[in-house]
Amino acid sequence: MKTTKTIVSRLAIFVLTFANATVCNAKKVYPRAEIKVEYNYHEKFLRGRDGVIDQDIKMLLLANPQKSKFYCPATEFKDSLMSSPSGEAIAKRMMDAAVKASIENNDDSGWDAVVYKTCMYVFKDAAEECITVYDRATAFDFGKYEEPFNELVWEVGDTTKTILGYDWIKATADYHGRIWTAWFTPEIPLQDGPWKLRGLPGLILEAFEPDGQHHFIAKGLEKSDMEMVPIYPGNDYDKLKRKEMLKSRWESKINLNSIASAATGLNLGPDAPISKENMIYDFLETDYH
Repeated sequence: MKTTKTIVSRLAIFVLTFANATVCNAKKVYPRAEIKVEYNYHEKFLRGRDGVIDQDIKMLLLANPQKSKFYCPATEFKDSLMSSPSGEAIAKRMMDAAVKASIENNDDSGWDAVVYKTCMYVFKDAAEECITVYDRATAFDFGKYEEPFNELVWEVGDTTKTILGYDWIKATADYHGRIWTAWFTPEIPLQDGPWKLRGLPGLILEAFEPDGQHHFIAKGLEKSDMEMVPIYPGNDYDKLKRKEMLKSRWESKINLNSIASAATGLNLGPDAPISKENMIYDFLETDYH
């Protein structure tokens, strides 16, 4: 017959094992949004022999008064696949199908499901007064950096307009090499907006710079309690300084053939010469030059 001491010991082991399993299986809790805003991000950029490309990207802002997340849902879906072996297998099948359809049927529609239009994620934290950006640092590497809120200072004007049923007020800012015009509404008192733009007494619904290369505009908004989950762990993000990361990305862009040749062993020809057009079409920030 088991002794009382033995029974108690086994019971303790069972309780500890059950408790550990409960902790391991507990769902992680992330901040929840109060609002979800869908933006269209229209950008113009130079792509090799194709010349100037106009591109529209669906972006989402999940926000509450303390935290927010700005990202492309298509990018997050691809990153979720690449974060596990089974997902990588699915992504490979999607890529193979897109290549096959392109070659056999001259159908490029499948590329949207496999090609990244952007790799950018932007997280804002009001308590820390900090913005954290995750993005490409080169054609093949990823980076992240932080910057304080106080690098963005707005001048609010008295020009107004009404769109989507809200009264919008105009504001401008000289931010990291570009002059940004923003339209915000005090009717939604969240000091947030697309990309890294924030700090106005209301939600930013539209923002653009005068060259017409970058334009964010809200297409719809709704109440939401979606979780602001972190980025998936498939990519290794090196911690860099902002200008260092942008400069690295720029050098990768203008030396792409050399970098790709070194990585693949194939001779892809010389890099395209730097032209005035190369310098015109630039990133969201230009002060890294």
